[in-house]
This record gives sequence, C-alpha cells and structure tokens, in this order.
Amino acid sequence: DSLHNDATIDNSVEVKSTLFETRARRTLSSIGFEFQLDKCNACTESNTVDDSCEQCITRLYYTPSNTAITNENRSKFIADGKMYDAIADLCQSAAQEIMAEACDLVWVTVCDGKGGGLSARLDSQSSNLSSDPKSVREWPRDDEGNIIVLEPIRALVGRCKSGNENQSKDTFLVSTGKGKVSAGIFSRQHLLTTGLEPSTALPLLREARNRGMNCVVIDPNARGDRVGMDTFQVSVRSLFQQECSAEVDDAIIPASSSDGHIYVLAHSAAGGQLVRYLLDKNQGTLLPRIRSITFTDSTHSVQWLKKHPNISSLIQSSRALYVRSANPMRDDGWENAQPGDECDKDHFWSHRFGKIKTVWAGTTDHSLTNWAARAPIWEHFDKNANDDKKAAASDDEAETSTRTDKVAK
Repeated sequence: DSLHNDATIDNSVEVKSTLFETRARRTLSSIGFEFQLDKCNACTESNTVDDSCEQCITRLYYTPSNTAITNENRSKFIADGKMYDAIADLCQSAAQEIMAEACDLVWVTVCDGKGGGLSARLDSQSSNLSSDPKSVREWPRDDEGNIIVLEPIRALVGRCKSGNENQSKDTFLVSTGKGKVSAGIFSRQHLLTTGLEPSTALPLLREARNRGMNCVVIDPNARGDRVGMDTFQVSVRSLFQQECSAEVDDAIIPASSSDGHIYVLAHSAAGGQLVRYLLDKNQGTLLPRIRSITFTDSTHSVQWLKKHPNISSLIQSSRALYVRSANPMRDDGWENAQPGDECDKDHFWSHRFGKIKTVWAGTTDHSLTNWAARAPIWEHFDKNANDDKKAAASDDEAETSTRTDKVAK
C-alpha cells in the first residue's frame, strides 16, 4: 500500500451494498432490549414509514414487557454502574449500525492500535507531524520502545458508487464532544431514554445524504477523552490530508479529494479541537476547503487566534454559526426564543467568541442542542452552498462575456 493511503476499510465490517452489520442489535435483542420506531399518529393512520417524519422517534424498548425506557423507569430496567455502561455502549454500537444502514456508511480504520497503520507510518513522515510534544510520536511505548497496543481509531464514512459523475464532492464532517460518547453519538443518557434521533447525528446525516454530500463521522474519544486532541488530529489528517483512496467493491472514500468543500458540525469540545487543529502549521490544505462551520456549544476562543487572522476571520464570518443552549439561571427571555433566533451577546461572550453570529438552539439541554437546532443548522449550510453556486454562476457569466467581447473585437 502507498504510504499516503493511511485510512483503510475495516475488514471486519461487511461492505456489500445490501448488507450491513447487525451484531450489536442482535446482542442487544438477546438480553431483552431493542430499538423500535414509535410512529406518530399521522404515520400510524396512513400505515406508512417515512424517514423524513420528525415526529416518529426510534426508542429503546425492554421487549419482554414491551416497555419504552424513559428517564423515570430507566433504573428499574438498567441499573446504575457497570450495567448502565455496558448497555449504553451496546446501544451506541447499535445506533451506529442504524446510522450506517440509513445513510450508507462504512467503517474506516484510521489507526489499528497495534503499532501499525497510521501512527507508525507517521513516524517516517516527520514533515507531516505536529511539533506538539503530545503528538502521535509520543503516544505510549513500553520500556523497549514498542508501541503499546491501543484501541483502534475508526470513522464512519459515506460510500460513493464508482462512476457516479453526479456525486457531490462536498463532505459533511461531524465531530462529537468529549466523554464516553462515540462516533455520531451526542448523549448516552438520551439514547437510552429519549430516542435515537434526538441523541445522535442521524437526522443531520440524512439531510447531508439527501443533498448528495459525502459524510464523515469521526470519534475523538476512541482512546479516551484525555487524548481526544491527538485522536482528532490523526483522524482528520488521515481522512482529509493523506490522499486517502481506499476502495472495496463499489465503495470509494473521497474525503481527501482536493476539489470539494467541507461543511463542519463541531459539537462542544470538538469546536476547540477543530480550532486548535487549524492552528497547526501542518494542517495544510484543509482550511481553504472549509466552506462552512456550525459550532454547537463549542469550547473554542478567538483569543487563541490573535496571531492567526486568516482563521480568526473565518470563524467570525458569515461562514460560521454558533448555536448555544440556554442557561435558565443566566439567560433572560430564552423561553420566548425559537430555534435559530439570534441572541444578544454581552462583553464576555464577544471577548471569547468574537463577532460570530450566535443563535439559540431552543433547548436548555446541552446534549440536545444539535437535535433542537437541526433546522437552523442546515439553513446555515444551505445558505453558504447557495452563495457558492451564485458566485460560480456569476464567474461563468463574466468569463463568457469576456470571451464574447474578444471575439467581437
């Protein structure tokens, strides 16, 4: 394999166009739990299943008694402690299977965690490494200098049918916050008690796929949130800057294509990780490709960017949007605001986040920010995409006019 082809299809995952992994769902079912679709009254009466219906929610059920798990009864069926962690992790894997199936995604192994793959190859590519002392080169080794076996770093990536010339080259990148959540999951608790759609990136990914975009969902917590920044770096660099071109059957991973825009959703700590990554002088061609960013309850600060006006201008321009959840104890009048309504910014807010357009998410729950604000999030992305199209059309018209004038002369 080429040294630049660092991301590879995980061989343990079936990638045939009609088959998707169901192992987690089968295991979950074997212990009495199952995700079931709660259809709304309209869909029930019409006896239809509409993926675009936002009133239908996929809920976790305890199947022996056909009981939906809620915040009130959760401890009765899922005890705190080890059982909670085990069921929550299994539900995350099941939710990822459902997202992969619904949005035609496959797992890509960025680093196998066994001392090979990306982390080892980067040792021989010193020019591509960060100067950060906590970079990949410093990840744990034993007394003999051998890399300690770590959890693999993987990402969910959309597939593109080979030969499909109409496939968009734009990519929708999703990165979740720190903690025990994995790729595409915003809240373990809400996954168990509220529903799959409110607690995961599934609704956002469906919107992206409906627009013909490729999707990339990374997992900064793959090796624990203490090394989340390192994992974020490795994932983004491999998928977007290493000319990744892995193929299996009709699956193509086009994220590293240099001529497509990137639309980023950075939730919570991922916002800080993204901005810190852009500060890295070795981030290369990623910055020019970013067309639009939505930060949801992000942890970044424009104060980091005083010596980097190009990045600072990007995250305070019309390309960037900050979506914030409300604090009932601090935010006056939040209950009268609708998702997407612009909110007032005090001196502290402006000092930290600058001139970025800031809107209400429509919830006080940090973990539900992306669900509550899914409409304004995509309105923001669509506006930037449409502005691109208008600019391109204007350039084409100007070029045609110039050619016509030359011919006339």
